[in-house]
Amino acid sequence: MNRSSQVSYQLLLFFLSANTLAMTWEEADAKAREWCADLTNEEKISLVTGRENMTGVCVGSIDPIERKGFKGLCLQDGPAGVRFAKGTATSWQAGINNAATFDRQLMRKVGEAQGNEFYQRGINFALGPAMNIQRAPAAGRIWESFGEDPFLAGQCGIEVVKGMQSSGVIATSKHFVGNDQENNRGASSSNIPEQALWEVYIEPFYRVVKEAETNAIMSSYNAVNGTYLVQNKRLLTDVLKGKLGFQGMVMSDWWSIYDVEKSFGAGMDMNMPGGKYWGPDYVGDSFWGEHIQECIDNGVFPQERLDDAALRIIRTLYKAGQMEDYPDVNLYVDTNNEENTALNRKVAADSTVLLKNEAVLPIKGVKKIAIIGKDAMPANFCEDMKCADGTVALGWGSGTTDFKYVADPLSSITERAKKDNIEIVSSGEDDAEAGAEVAKDADLAIVFVQADSGEEYIVVEGNKGDRLNLDLWHNGNELVDAVASVNENTIVVIHAPGPVNVPFLDKVKGIVFAGMPGQESGNAIADVLFGDVNPSGHLPYTWAPREDFPTDVNYDPSLPGGGEEKTQYDYNEGLFVGYRWFDKQGIDPTFAFGYGLSYTTFEYSNLKAQMEEDGLHVTLTVSNTGDVAGAAVPMIFLSFPDVVKDYPSRLFKGFDKVLLEAGESKEVKILVDNHDLSYYDVDAADFVKPAEGEYTVLAGSNARDLPLKVTVSADGTNAGNAEEVTEECSSEEEEVTGVNGDDVTAEDSAEDDVQEIDADAEVEEAEDSANEADEAELRKRAYKLY
Repeated sequence: MNRSSQVSYQLLLFFLSANTLAMTWEEADAKAREWCADLTNEEKISLVTGRENMTGVCVGSIDPIERKGFKGLCLQDGPAGVRFAKGTATSWQAGINNAATFDRQLMRKVGEAQGNEFYQRGINFALGPAMNIQRAPAAGRIWESFGEDPFLAGQCGIEVVKGMQSSGVIATSKHFVGNDQENNRGASSSNIPEQALWEVYIEPFYRVVKEAETNAIMSSYNAVNGTYLVQNKRLLTDVLKGKLGFQGMVMSDWWSIYDVEKSFGAGMDMNMPGGKYWGPDYVGDSFWGEHIQECIDNGVFPQERLDDAALRIIRTLYKAGQMEDYPDVNLYVDTNNEENTALNRKVAADSTVLLKNEAVLPIKGVKKIAIIGKDAMPANFCEDMKCADGTVALGWGSGTTDFKYVADPLSSITERAKKDNIEIVSSGEDDAEAGAEVAKDADLAIVFVQADSGEEYIVVEGNKGDRLNLDLWHNGNELVDAVASVNENTIVVIHAPGPVNVPFLDKVKGIVFAGMPGQESGNAIADVLFGDVNPSGHLPYTWAPREDFPTDVNYDPSLPGGGEEKTQYDYNEGLFVGYRWFDKQGIDPTFAFGYGLSYTTFEYSNLKAQMEEDGLHVTLTVSNTGDVAGAAVPMIFLSFPDVVKDYPSRLFKGFDKVLLEAGESKEVKILVDNHDLSYYDVDAADFVKPAEGEYTVLAGSNARDLPLKVTVSADGTNAGNAEEVTEECSSEEEEVTGVNGDDVTAEDSAEDDVQEIDADAEVEEAEDSANEADEAELRKRAYKLY
């Protein structure tokens, strides 16, 4: 067996044995207590205090305990793949692109593939996923998380965490809680009303704790209601470890700890990266370390607090199956392989959102295409992506990766155009005059434009993490205007972390939003533009002008570090984040939450709802009424009984993704569980499911296109007998305009989708054929991609 075949077979065996890694928290606790029984306080302190202060190979490190055969720990960013891997790891799509797929199976596969890359490098803790809420569209790190809706963020987190942890890697869900802007994140207070704190900001963490059993959680830099999270005993100990029943360990965000008494006493379990401040001068100089023993000796906090922190770390390692035979740290194992490349390309394409299409897409029957804009060109790989020079594939900061390459749009489109004998001309600068000159005699002009954002420690073109505004960068609006004025068939492709201003909306025939798609960016957009993939992405947030939102970031230039004086972020919108606010105010957004067009058309019918003991069972029929195969995303919203006062008029509570051949119909079943039928009652200090009144169930394709409605009583007395009321579809004419995709066959589209095959059966088949299968096919089966 050659080396490549050996690697493939090892991968297969790894996936076959993944289930053996499963251990209950109770079993892990028993093993951890036995292991920790003879630890000295010095050894326990070494477990909880980072040592290399980000000067070693890993961004966070815990020292070995040689007496116990403990190799130490490696913690590494991040949500888009292994950071600082020198191009040997896959540069995945951003978290916001994962959310835009609305595809649970696909997100699980992303988690599995990412987790395996961390595992093969001997990395113990993968620092992701990020699950903060997009409450302000200019916030710098919204591309790392899953959008504006807490239910969606929780569902995405569940799949990614389960996928990552199936490999034996510890997923670190972050940032708990309220780190929803970058400016002065280390000297700010997120002042959140109690009901909103639970229903919006804690909710995604509730889900990954309860349903995904996330092994680790990273706390945030900011304060919540005046108390820094790292010192917030109520949130860390009473809520997270107490009420939510979190059994894993809590680590700090990097250099967010400024004391020992309040932070360790509040329930922090690990100080990362350990030093008081950044830099090699603080290796071994920590606010924790030996000062923990001093506090115990002086009665500041009891011995049991140190015992608990050490126990939680070891318990987490047992739960993950890492206490025996875990790989040694080697950050440069090359895992940037064809399977990961294929999966990134698929997710990048499936997360692409078609915002407008007037008979120009998919590309067909043209002889000459003009590609315009620097965003179509190869990217300049500056450190931590702290520049926007060429196409934007990810934002900047700790959430990005070391790219080996990015497939740029110009090269990918040029290669794809050869199949159809289409001539490609281009202008690779953001020069309006040059762009118009190239576009004027082309059959079709595609303008690539961009915006960017990231983490606050980096300033890019005047943007300190958070965006200064929602305008396109580099005079993008002027570029589009100039091209559209000379070519009536103009399409705009946008790479950006979130919503941008689109003053050209009525001037162009097509708008495609690609988000931040990772290394296969150009190939994915070519797949969509030419119809090799039918776009099925949907917006995981509301797209509107900045002034229409109830919230914004605060560009306070003072308060550069932590302290008692803080920038105040008042969450006065309460529960009314995103589409909820637009519903309440009666504001029509540019594009609604969940919006996304297709090259085919879908209809929804036969909505039924039945209240049962485990929750609300909803069924509906989805039909492909167009000429090509495509994937629909039926969405369920609920209006709560009137007993709940001052509440959003409707809440997103369910979805599925359904592949349909042309003319095909399928019944979709969605369960809204009892937690999602409940609201947080501040007086009761708990979630309460209304016992009387009626829920209204609405179904459709996005928050402003919900043509189906039924009512069902909270007590289930009319369960199964709800009368269907069909409302006129508010955006039916927008669903698909100008479909031109006769060359896209159902077979082609179906081949681009992950097959819905039981994972255990797929692995068993791979095992049976391991000695006979072609190597590439074997690896595909081992990864369970196609």
